[in-house]
Amino acid sequence: MNNQEYWAVTNDSVMGGLSLGKSELFNNIVIFSGELSTKNNGGFTSIFKKISSISKSTKSVKIRVLGDGNSYQLRFRAQVLGYELAYQVVFSTHVNTVSEYIFHLSDFCAVFRGRNLDNAPILEPQNISHVGFLTTAALIKQEAPQRFILKIYDIDFYD
Repeated sequence: MNNQEYWAVTNDSVMGGLSLGKSELFNNIVIFSGELSTKNNGGFTSIFKKISSISKSTKSVKIRVLGDGNSYQLRFRAQVLGYELAYQVVFSTHVNTVSEYIFHLSDFCAVFRGRNLDNAPILEPQNISHVGFLTTAALIKQEAPQRFILKIYDIDFYD
């Protein structure tokens, strides 16, 4: 996947929070970094980018990332029954270690504002419109402001 495309940032400031995430591109590596804060009922930040349609036969996604020891969500946005839903899977990283993770699309759970949508349809590859990463204070498990950094080397889809 071409990492040179624009990655949009959504911070918890949309709900009054004070977290600040950013996206940078360095040598074709996406760097998602910033500081999480739980002040003002905050505690999340995310990056997303629009993707071209992927093959209807896609069954899995592989990511290669350099972590900081925190957990993150790999997220897809998908158009389902006229609505945009988020689908997520959580992965843990290791400090200063490049790791590969392979997830089947069936591993992803539909969510809305942090709550699981148990009755949502399964994630279908032809409905995916965006890919992204999210981190929350709950994943990092710290009340004090916490710095984070995730380097994203590759995102690949497989049949």
